[in-house]
Amino acid sequence: MKPELLHFLFSLQQVCDKFNRMMPNNIRTMRMAKEIQDLTKNPPHGITCWPKNDRNDLLEAIVQGSEGTPYANGNFRIDIVIPERYPMDPPQLKFLTKVYHPNIDNATGLICLDVLKMPPHGRWRPVNNLSLILTAVQQLLSDPNPHDPLDSTIAQEYIANRTLFLENAKKWTKLYAMDNSSTRPSKRKSMDEETCEDTAKRLRPSSPTKPTTSEEPPSKASTVACAQPSNKTMLKRKNDNESVFQETPKRFHESRPLDRSEDDSIPEKQ
Repeated sequence: MKPELLHFLFSLQQVCDKFNRMMPNNIRTMRMAKEIQDLTKNPPHGITCWPKNDRNDLLEAIVQGSEGTPYANGNFRIDIVIPERYPMDPPQLKFLTKVYHPNIDNATGLICLDVLKMPPHGRWRPVNNLSLILTAVQQLLSDPNPHDPLDSTIAQEYIANRTLFLENAKKWTKLYAMDNSSTRPSKRKSMDEETCEDTAKRLRPSSPTKPTTSEEPPSKASTVACAQPSNKTMLKRKNDNESVFQETPKRFHESRPLDRSEDDSIPEKQ
């Protein structure tokens, strides 16, 4: 085979490999852009979902517990990772909020749901989307499946003592899921961050501050000079407007008490 033909085939193989690597990412990007738009405009009831850090392969969702269940009034945070081969492969979901549930692992937050598994053990299909998956998770909270559990202890309690299970589920919901996380997390600093910053400011050595005004405080000498009375008298010349100063002698008015017993006292009137 000619070297030119071998070089052409080798270049063609490289182009095909690069195209095969790029295609799944392009499909995922286009698919996720549409799904995020649909979740923003028409979200399912009690479900909120948004991308994290403006990425379409990392998302976060909040699923509200349905009324009439021990998870009512709870807001459960879910972390979503979209694989490279999506929608051929299912997304990976896990709870960030602790849930007392037989199909949810308390340690890792993993979810046992058939729609998140590939066939033949699961029912994932490429036509499924995030809206359907999050709705299925919300339905799982309302209707647990104790026959396919991730926590066998809770599953056994659900089967043998339903009343105790409902009490424990309500306690966990009130303890971990009843907060103000029904909306996207704001960028406001947490209480711990503010406390750490205040502590750092107090420990930081203070730098000397300069006076803000340009006026300097009067000196001690000038203060004393202003307090003492002046011995000069300002006079005005007749011919010009120049002012001259003339030292005036100090006058001491010393009063001497009169003593009528002395000889030079004032004579009395005869």
